Amino acid sequence: MNLYPYLVLLLGAISLIMFLIARDRNGSPAALLLKTITSFLFIGVAFTSFMVNSIQEVTTFFALIMMGLVCGLIGDIVLDLKIMYKESSSLYQHGGMVAFFVGHVFYLAALLIYFGFSWMALVAALILAIIIVCVSKFILKFNFAEHSIDTYAYSFALSYMMTQACYAAITQGYTTSTVLLAAGAILFLLSDLLLVMTYYDNKDSKPFIAVNHVLYYAAQYAIALSILYLVV
Repeated sequence: MNLYPYLVLLLGAISLIMFLIARDRNGSPAALLLKTITSFLFIGVAFTSFMVNSIQEVTTFFALIMMGLVCGLIGDIVLDLKIMYKESSSLYQHGGMVAFFVGHVFYLAALLIYFGFSWMALVAALILAIIIVCVSKFILKFNFAEHSIDTYAYSFALSYMMTQACYAAITQGYTTSTVLLAAGAILFLLSDLLLVMTYYDNKDSKPFIAVNHVLYYAAQYAIALSILYLVV
């Protein structure tokens, strides 16, 4: 039944609202629990989408997207621990960035396998990543310090995932699945642009945190839901 993924999505939205109410700039065990549940539910959306769209050819795509989502879950937990345990903040930030980097590699692998390689997408990703890093360092004056390599690698992985997803949407005629993937990738980028401001520009008010997380979860749920509509 096609409604199952949307029922899980609804539960995710409810859980997200509860998390945003509980979350503040210092974090808490209750907020971490609600965030973990919200992240588990985007994995649930992916799983129920696969159960509905059980075409054999979708299996590899599902597996790669699922691994990316699991990495997202791990990253979500680790990055909230960064907020709660400030004495180990740098270590948790590194762990979270690695988890999300690996997640984007899985997403990118799914996109490349199913929609093909594009030199244009690769070049666009390089240019976008360079712009993001240069603006952050030289205009906004963010000091990445020991996280410089993490930031450069992650910026490229996210940029490439986004440009490849947009390439897929364009070449596939804007199918529902590819539009969800492209929208998810763009929302991911917007979310991370806000997140870096919370880390390096003290933009940690409750409304700012809420917008950041809404964009992030919209991204992950859109990517998860793309499995439902994938046609091979």
